[in-house]
Amino acid sequence: MGGDSLSHARECTMMMKTRASNHAGIRPPAEKSWRWLITHETYADFSTSTSPAVERAVGEGRSPDTAVLNFFPEDSITVGVLDDPEKACDLAFCREHRIIVRRRNTTGGAIYAAAGSSIVCYYVRTSCPEIPNTVGDAFQVILGGFAGAMRRIFHINAVYRPVNDVEVEGKKLMASSCKIEGDMLIFRNVLNIREIDREKAACAMPLPPEKAHDKALKRFQERFTCLEREASRPITPDEIETMVRVAVEATFGPITLVSGRLSSTEYTFREEYQRLYTDDSWFYANSESARFGSKHPGAQRAEARRKAPAGLIRAVILRRGSAILDLIITGDFHPRPHTLLNEMEDALRGAPLDPLVIRHRIERIYGNQGVEVAGVSLEDFVSTILSAAGIG
Repeated sequence: MGGDSLSHARECTMMMKTRASNHAGIRPPAEKSWRWLITHETYADFSTSTSPAVERAVGEGRSPDTAVLNFFPEDSITVGVLDDPEKACDLAFCREHRIIVRRRNTTGGAIYAAAGSSIVCYYVRTSCPEIPNTVGDAFQVILGGFAGAMRRIFHINAVYRPVNDVEVEGKKLMASSCKIEGDMLIFRNVLNIREIDREKAACAMPLPPEKAHDKALKRFQERFTCLEREASRPITPDEIETMVRVAVEATFGPITLVSGRLSSTEYTFREEYQRLYTDDSWFYANSESARFGSKHPGAQRAEARRKAPAGLIRAVILRRGSAILDLIITGDFHPRPHTLLNEMEDALRGAPLDPLVIRHRIERIYGNQGVEVAGVSLEDFVSTILSAAGIG
């Protein structure tokens, strides 16, 4: 459902409720409010310090439900928590060209964020009845709201594309991630406002052939667009703020965004996360050198990749004889819980190279209560792992 339809439906509902309340002599309920923050940090800094600090504070009840609009003063890259930075990026190229790369604590793929663009984040409790219950629904509803707001404010043909894209004529305009854990929804949406150096970005983040397999536009340089190009004019920060406010109301109904600032508690959390997420042990945690080391000398290594609708699955397996000695499963999609891939690894480590056994163990993990992987099927996982194991 698009943002315009959502907004219209909610407007009609609110009008009917208001009329009924007035008729009965009862005042309609007051609108809800969220804290509204506008910040200016690189995407890498924001994603690995301010964002987790706000998430934690809201989750612990120390801060109210919050929406943040952050503008980027410089280019930078982040890699998703479930991915391997050494495979997602050309780190030597990034060092040479002074591009900051960090591994964030949220799911999704590697994102190149250009100076002048922005990120919009929601940190809200799921007790609000307008909050979607599943990651799949959250992508559809929230990104539909953004697409509708951009059509309304900038008069461009922005549309939601499953699972987690907003596109204009097949070109990607946003990169988003979503997490629902406990009683919180955390949604992050990077909006490409200004042009980036496309050749530089393509070298920094080489695109695996599987990622472009189902795209009408194959090359990295042609897959992405920006708001200023589509609107054919410069876009001001005030216009972006207006667009976000329209998107919030289109998605969640009447919400009052109250300007605020980070609390002292959030600043303390922020410093803690800066130390954690700039450490090499965190950055390389999913790399083969960190995970495998020299534990299995002489083991046979094999790798397989598969592009599911929601993103790329990569499995690297060490095998000896008829057993899986060790493995790493990474991806740029959005599983719930985010520990799902680790649970699959634990279930498969030491397993015999038997397709039926491997399938059964994956099915057992995938079928657990609360598991959700929008846009990635059980068969996607089974096929990738069997292929890496050499028995697919």
